[in-house]
Amino acid sequence: MIYDGATIGHKALRELIIQTAEEEKIPYQVDHLTRGGTDAGALHTSHHGSPAISFCIATRYIHSHSGVIHYDDYANGVKLLTAVIKKLDRKTVDKLKYGE
Repeated sequence: MIYDGATIGHKALRELIIQTAEEEKIPYQVDHLTRGGTDAGALHTSHHGSPAISFCIATRYIHSHSGVIHYDDYANGVKLLTAVIKKLDRKTVDKLKYGE
C-alpha cells in the first residue's frame, strides 16, 4: 500500500518489498486508499518513528464476518513477506531507519 488515510508508506521499505518481489518473481500489486487506515498509521509514530508500510492482501467483504481472499494471493503474500524478513539484517534495518 503506497498510502492510506493514516500513513504514507516508508519509501525505502516499499522499494525493498518491490525489489524482493521482482527478484523472487512473486506477483504483487501496488494500491492506495484515500480514506480509512491500517495499523501502520500508529506504528510509524511509535518509538520515535519506525519505518512502516501496509502489507495487504486483496480481500472482498473486508468488513463482514467472513472476508474472501484468493489462496494464491495469500500464499504469495506469505512468500514475499518471508523473503523480505530474511533480508532485514542490522545493516538493512539501519539503512531503512537512517538512510545511507
